[in-house]
Amino acid sequence: MSLILQITDSIQQVDANSWDALVGDMPLLSHAFLSALETSQSVGKGTGWQPYPMVVHESGQLVGAMPLYVKSHSYGEYVFDWSWAEAYERSGLSYYPKLLSAIPFTPITSQRLISSNFEIQTLMIAALGETMQKHQLSSAHVIFPDDSSATALKQAGWLQRHGVQFRWENASFNDFDDFLSVLSHDKRKKICQERKKVAASGVVCRRIKGADITPAEWDFFLPML
Repeated sequence: MSLILQITDSIQQVDANSWDALVGDMPLLSHAFLSALETSQSVGKGTGWQPYPMVVHESGQLVGAMPLYVKSHSYGEYVFDWSWAEAYERSGLSYYPKLLSAIPFTPITSQRLISSNFEIQTLMIAALGETMQKHQLSSAHVIFPDDSSATALKQAGWLQRHGVQFRWENASFNDFDDFLSVLSHDKRKKICQERKKVAASGVVCRRIKGADITPAEWDFFLPML
């Protein structure tokens, strides 16, 4: 197997059809989504998220990929490593920049080592370490990986971080009252009381889509990520 590994500075340098054929039906890993983050300037110069996608080709065909960024802060990751940054600072070291494989602003588990071939996964893991050393980055992080990616990284000797996510799933509920009906009396009572307090406080939720979102609203939202 003759493999060629490259790291570029933009997802737009990667053929969209080839990328999408590799990642499958995960929309937040799609070329269109990652490209939109760049063209909207959500990532890129001045954001602290420098795109650095990794790709592997065999005979001109894309056979491996990894969403990758050089980070100059820890915002938008949903993993709080501030204590590590503080420890580096106390030791007179620089924690930033660091290398990160993730979907920006998205705490969703999915592929990170995008290939079903273990040899290609191993190659990309080795390249992460080499890239970190080459550019004198403090560390490399892979967050919210799927089981396949996590297993490959663990077998390569990477430290594993364990986290807990609490997720709500719609078990075919017809409406909110249908959901409440499966709860105990005490839980239903507490939820209803809390909803009444929110309603009485005057809090209003609006759903804004696409082009209807103003620049001022984006500017308000982005620092919270």
